[in-house]
Amino acid sequence: MDDVEVDFGETTGPFERLSGVQGSPAPLLEGEPDLTEAFRAARIASCRIDQDCAPNTLTLGGVFPHEDADVDAAGSYRFDALDRHVRAARAAGAGVLWQASYDVGQSDAWVGFNLGGRPPENLVRWGRVVTKCLEHFNGDFASGLGGAVGHVEFLNEPDGLGGFHGPHAGRLERAFVTFLDVVARFNQAHPASAVQAVGPGVPLSWAEWADYEPRFAALLRAVKGWGRTLPVFSFHTYGADVSPRGNQRLAVALRALLDRNGFPDTALWNTEWQAGDFLRQHVGVDADKVARATPDELRAYAAGFATYALACKLRWQGVVRGSYYYRANARVFPPGYRPPLPAVGLARFFGTDGRPGPLAQQEAVLARVAEATSLRCATRFDDDGLLAVQALRSQDGRAVSVVAANLSLRPRTLRLRPRGTTGPMTGTRLTLDGRGLTESAVDAADDVALAPLASAWLRVGAA
Repeated sequence: MDDVEVDFGETTGPFERLSGVQGSPAPLLEGEPDLTEAFRAARIASCRIDQDCAPNTLTLGGVFPHEDADVDAAGSYRFDALDRHVRAARAAGAGVLWQASYDVGQSDAWVGFNLGGRPPENLVRWGRVVTKCLEHFNGDFASGLGGAVGHVEFLNEPDGLGGFHGPHAGRLERAFVTFLDVVARFNQAHPASAVQAVGPGVPLSWAEWADYEPRFAALLRAVKGWGRTLPVFSFHTYGADVSPRGNQRLAVALRALLDRNGFPDTALWNTEWQAGDFLRQHVGVDADKVARATPDELRAYAAGFATYALACKLRWQGVVRGSYYYRANARVFPPGYRPPLPAVGLARFFGTDGRPGPLAQQEAVLARVAEATSLRCATRFDDDGLLAVQALRSQDGRAVSVVAANLSLRPRTLRLRPRGTTGPMTGTRLTLDGRGLTESAVDAADDVALAPLASAWLRVGAA
């Protein structure tokens, strides 16, 4: 039994659903469905577009394929493939985070099964290409899209896939400051279509924090020393500890680092994260286990992906302001590479028929949560790292709710101890357990049973 104390009279800030995905509604692979209406139905708020494509297609290597071409000439650019994804995201009602990855001139290459790139060799020329891209997305350059992109991110994982490692590692700070300067100059010249700069997008986990903290501090000092601002600090969670509790600790440490170094107004975003590494470590969900799984086990595993996403979002409340889960549509792999999970849809938002899976359903549920009960309330429980609970209420206090995620491999029972309300508390419960969303009546006086790897939203009335 887990005692959960909630005080609906003590609010702690707004609830943010942290809705964002890697990828767009447009398919990357032949035979995949267009997901525009599915994205809209799931209420996905933003898309990060997109480095896991075939080499030199959606990245700068494909957009500006000839290194020696005239930077100012519209004919030097190939926007059609990228525009298809930007337009699809906008048609689905989602905002767009565009990555300025990697260098120009057909310079991308596979790094293992991921797409990597050459770090920009000529920062001045690279910056001019980024500027013209922004003029296309948010203006009229090269049959522009006129205001399609709200945020632009530095190279994807610059100290790894972005190429700033080994002999190039020392160039990272200057390149990042140059990127911030390029975006600032664009905004000065185009105030009506300004974008926010996002970066550096370095991957790490709580287990690697001691090693990365001084590096990030040095980067922030460089930004400050050059007199630049940083609207959004981005990171990715990959490494030895990507548990929801580890991810929470990492975010708190990053927030403190930003505040200490004079960036209190910089938002903190995780622009790429996923459940796969945690579930492989925690549940053993790998290709062999999935191949032998029963239908009930497959449903539980699929629910585990969504419950992980929900648990991280609950734990990031008040610290992380934006997130992009990996990923919503099927990605491109190198020829001959076999993905680590079979095509059973566990890690996908949508099936090959476009129907929503648990990951998409948790997006839709959190949209409803945010609309019905937009304020976080004080919530206390014994934290073993595998349970996440958040109480919420509406602005007028007439509706209250509790969102709970159970990543344990055993059932859990929550005993709610509510304060700050009067009268009966009855309503509905939505349960996400891999069988779809099931709705049932609930009385807040009853104990709340949660199956392994399952999550639930209890919405009840308060007098």
